[in-house]
Amino acid sequence: MKAVDLFAVQPYMTVQDYRSESAFFQKMAGLFEVADRQRDPALPAVIVWPEDLATFLLLTDVPPALLQARTLDEAFERIGKAHGPALVATLLRYRARSLKQAFFLWGSARVWRIWFRTMSELARRYRMTVVAGSALVAANRWGLVASPYAPASRHVYNLSLTFDPDGRAMQLTPKVNLVPTQEDQLGLTAGRPEAVSAVRLPDTSAVLATAICYDGFQVAHTDSEPDFYNVMAYLDQQGVQILAQPSANPWWWDQPWPLRPSVIRADQWQNESAIAQLGESRSIAVIINSHLIFDFLDLHFDGQSVIAARHGSSVVKLAEAPGFRGPEAETVLHARWTGD
Repeated sequence: MKAVDLFAVQPYMTVQDYRSESAFFQKMAGLFEVADRQRDPALPAVIVWPEDLATFLLLTDVPPALLQARTLDEAFERIGKAHGPALVATLLRYRARSLKQAFFLWGSARVWRIWFRTMSELARRYRMTVVAGSALVAANRWGLVASPYAPASRHVYNLSLTFDPDGRAMQLTPKVNLVPTQEDQLGLTAGRPEAVSAVRLPDTSAVLATAICYDGFQVAHTDSEPDFYNVMAYLDQQGVQILAQPSANPWWWDQPWPLRPSVIRADQWQNESAIAQLGESRSIAVIINSHLIFDFLDLHFDGQSVIAARHGSSVVKLAEAPGFRGPEAETVLHARWTGD
């Protein structure tokens, strides 16, 4: 099999990177350029961006006063007051079950179009297969196109898009397991396991799939999640070889994990996430795990991106981010997989 260049992007994002489509595009393009300088242009390449990367395009053109809230709940209140009629109209039109759900439905068109146009153009420009992170949006009624766009239903998912090197969207992946105390508070809908599909990587025989963050874990975070589903094991059974795991960890990486204070979050991640399963996999040979670095109001995301490969039952980290917090943690990891 032809070798593949693998990239995991760990971006340090700021509010300013989301203030306009141009700002977002330039931020993404700069990191694509870093990856492009490391690749062999004769080889196919996969670049993986983090979970929730595009969610915060909701901040595009938001009045500065709304950004002065102290917490996310306070920001929701201010947005509700400023855009009450539009949110109520969206709630009634789609029969949303909460104002938070209506808010994500209302913002989905803006997020989808900017995210789609940006990643499609950069995939084409740099000739890479792009796992474009994810966003909290409704699926597009008109399919995998930038526009026209309209919510397919009232359901808001955590969705990931994958683009081929021609800039065409070839996969839409929903998150199956919603993170307790976090995503389960936002009015999101959990995806169905059968909707998590695999695709053949262009110009190779390798099979690629995406498991969004928590979907790469082998066990539930709590004892009260009877519907938790091991997505990675399911994809292993489908013959997937390259697993993209876009992540946005909402807890401090080097501190006790609130859901189990006896362990540090980084240790819990190492022991229960995708790498912990990789040595037992039969088909999955590589994991590309990309983390988001971002602080907004009372939200905090950090983590340590990694590219890991299985050799028999042994797991080797081919590349790992040197940091996990702050602007100095921004990095583009690179590794080359030969299929061995």
